[in-house]
Amino acid sequence: MARPRAGFSDAVVMEAVRLYVQGLSSYRVLASMLEQRLGRSVSRFTLNSWVSELGGQAKTPLEVSTELRPTWGGFLGIDGKVIFVRGARHCLLLGVDHPTQDIVHAFVVEVETAEGLVRLATEARLDAGHPLSGVVADLGPGFVQAHRNHFGATPFQACRVHFDRRLDSDIPRSQWSAKAPLYAELKARVRAVLYAPTYDEASRLLNALTQERARFKGIGKYDTIRTLERNFDVYAAHHHTPGLPADNNVTENVIKQLNKKLRLIEGFESLESAERYVRLLVGCYRFKRFTDSCRRANNGKAPLELAGVDIGGADWLLYLLDQ
Repeated sequence: MARPRAGFSDAVVMEAVRLYVQGLSSYRVLASMLEQRLGRSVSRFTLNSWVSELGGQAKTPLEVSTELRPTWGGFLGIDGKVIFVRGARHCLLLGVDHPTQDIVHAFVVEVETAEGLVRLATEARLDAGHPLSGVVADLGPGFVQAHRNHFGATPFQACRVHFDRRLDSDIPRSQWSAKAPLYAELKARVRAVLYAPTYDEASRLLNALTQERARFKGIGKYDTIRTLERNFDVYAAHHHTPGLPADNNVTENVIKQLNKKLRLIEGFESLESAERYVRLLVGCYRFKRFTDSCRRANNGKAPLELAGVDIGGADWLLYLLDQ
């Protein structure tokens, strides 16, 4: 790690990277703070190079999982977060364990696809040792077929909250139209199916809705009833597997935590630089203890600790760099 031209010690570099990843400061703000502390100018470009250098040496999320072998809850939530690489949209794909909130696996892809879902689930199970008792994800193109082809014996739940959210965009509000009550009725009845307390109740409500299909013809951008009917089994999978979440809220909450930092980054120069930063960001998250979790029992514990790993007083950055 020696860098004679920069003239900064390894300790300074480590602390700068730690402060940047852990905190909510931009490179510019942190550079100013370091200049005041050290009495020397530190450019944001220098900081960026330090983050990239240490990120390149750090363990990947999968390597951490493989090495520490956490005892996870067993259900894997898969979701993506949009990031930008050289101005183009890419996706940070994450696999989060339910209910420990630990990130089992994460990597950057150009776009969220069925192939990415299969890769993440397969590597989480075979390499990291995740039980994969069930998978929860948004219903992207080809996801159902990919599930059947690659891990069909594993229960797959399509996130009902994602479907729910799309209703208001697929079936626009039409307050001044004579059909407004019909629009509202369709959305209410679809939601009743999604949130029914039992499989039998959901099936009964869907059957009643399909029998009145003609009343709702032409409403919305898509045939909402047909979409729900075709994918009913994956939206109702949680009724058959005790403990399987019906939504991906846990994964989305983890993404919100990561996004506190990601939203401060305009973009990455390359796919490699994005991957390097993700190693640090995810590693920091897994070792950081919760302080304001809505689940009070989780406060004071890190995701890895909730997954049964004794991290003691381990320093997350030193651990990631310990090869």
